Amino acid sequence: MVVGDHECFPYRSSSYITRFFQRCGFPYSHDGTTCRIWACDRLTELNRGPSQAQDLPSNDLVRVIDELFEPDDFDERELSVEPALNALNKLLKKSGLVAYLDATGHCRLRNTGTGTSSSTSAQQPRPLTPDELAQRRKLAMYLRTASEDEFTDQLLVPLFQRLGFYRVTPTGHREKALEFGKDLWMKYQLPTGHWIYFCAQVKRDKIDAARDTKGNVATVLNQVRMAIEHPIFDPDANRKVLLDHVYIISADEITRSARTWLVEQLDSSQRRHVIFMDRDEFLDHSARILLDLDLGEKATVALGDNEFPF
Repeated sequence: MVVGDHECFPYRSSSYITRFFQRCGFPYSHDGTTCRIWACDRLTELNRGPSQAQDLPSNDLVRVIDELFEPDDFDERELSVEPALNALNKLLKKSGLVAYLDATGHCRLRNTGTGTSSSTSAQQPRPLTPDELAQRRKLAMYLRTASEDEFTDQLLVPLFQRLGFYRVTPTGHREKALEFGKDLWMKYQLPTGHWIYFCAQVKRDKIDAARDTKGNVATVLNQVRMAIEHPIFDPDANRKVLLDHVYIISADEITRSARTWLVEQLDSSQRRHVIFMDRDEFLDHSARILLDLDLGEKATVALGDNEFPF
């Protein structure tokens, strides 16, 4: 299927096989040997890699299967995707897996026994593609002028939604009196069906513990404590719930001194709740996940209560 010996899949010559694996983020280059045997050896290597879920193939193999269904490859050779997907599923059925195309056109895998899906797997570190690098630069430029609310509403909300979080709800500066240290709250469903709850404390500027900016990090500390101590109302469950984790997110840098100082000020039961995300980490995630997000003039328009920027 990778090299195109299967009639339902696009044929790939030596150079196209190399390009295919490089699109997946792997530094492979076909050495001129029999394509089918060479590709089989590479796939065997990738299948030995780590897996985000024990009931799914390796992360690398999941990435290859996703790339197999790149629409442009099928369009260039006037092939239909459906017969190819059916052929792959005949093979995967033996392993208790099923492949499907999600709403964005990506091929995902689901274990038919446990229901675990590759769509909810964490994004694995890999080199960014040229398109992703370009989107990363656009996001970085946008962050230079975006307000805290714009950063939250137009970037963080779609990011967390696409990562599989539910009820991603920004509080906004209009409701500061009721915020209690929460700029954003959301929930995530575990494979067992239980829910865990998150909030985010979002900052536009650098978070530092230097003497001249000590008020900056002290404010964050007070807001984190308030967020942990005050419950949120979940309208789906019709009750108040305590938060399980608090994201501290900055559109700039979170210095090492600030991280250390914050952790030192929190007691042992509070420390485990805190997750940091600074500008670079946000950009690396968003360049992949928000690749199709429009950052044009419409992205700066204020959002309504039920509107999202995609």
